[in-house]
Amino acid sequence: MSVSHRLEVNFFLTRKKVLSAKSFYALLAGLAAIIAYVWIKDSFSLSLQFFFFLFPHLFLFISQDMMMDEIETGVLENIAFAHGAFRDYLFEKNIYLFLLALAVVVAAFSFFAAYGLASGQFSARFLIQFLMGVTAGAYYISIGGFLSFNFKGGSNVLVVVIGQLAAFIGLLFSATQRLGFIDQLTAASFPDWSSRLKLIVFLGVLPNILVSEKYFAASLGIIGLACFFLVLQKLKLGALELKKR
Repeated sequence: MSVSHRLEVNFFLTRKKVLSAKSFYALLAGLAAIIAYVWIKDSFSLSLQFFFFLFPHLFLFISQDMMMDEIETGVLENIAFAHGAFRDYLFEKNIYLFLLALAVVVAAFSFFAAYGLASGQFSARFLIQFLMGVTAGAYYISIGGFLSFNFKGGSNVLVVVIGQLAAFIGLLFSATQRLGFIDQLTAASFPDWSSRLKLIVFLGVLPNILVSEKYFAASLGIIGLACFFLVLQKLKLGALELKKR
């Protein structure tokens, strides 16, 4: 099979699996409902900010069942994945899933942009926020893919969500302390190495905060973390052998 045909087949398989999942449409409907509610109850501007903050989670949820479920179902024993081609397919899923999620969020952002331009409410800043959200989304796919080597059935997504809940509870605890971490986040001021390390961990758990203007520069750190998890994926795949059934 030629490289171009292999890429087409791999993309087709990834797209088919995503589009056949009912949870994908349920997630889209849920995000749309939240954003529409905020728009109706408040304003276009606030609903757009909700969109920027929430849409990276689409990339996270689309990464469920990314690796282990494919490996254990026996699908990869097909002749199309012979001679180690299954490793290329699994790693390329990072790109395919990213493109599928990107297509959805670009369509949604285009709607917001068209309305904003027509009503005179669009700002160039919104484009940067969108790109920061996409950067967070790419990170989610890289970490989601890595976690899915050890967690099946969407548990990789659950691990990240639980981590985010724990981070939120930690912020609430910080709010009760004088000069707590939540104050540093609000001011985007991290005067010592301890607070900077906390920021890196927090960004690794909730990269969505990149959409805030105060944290645009932190996108470099998220890109670095995404590359780190992609390297770990590559190492995992390099050592992966399919068990004969």
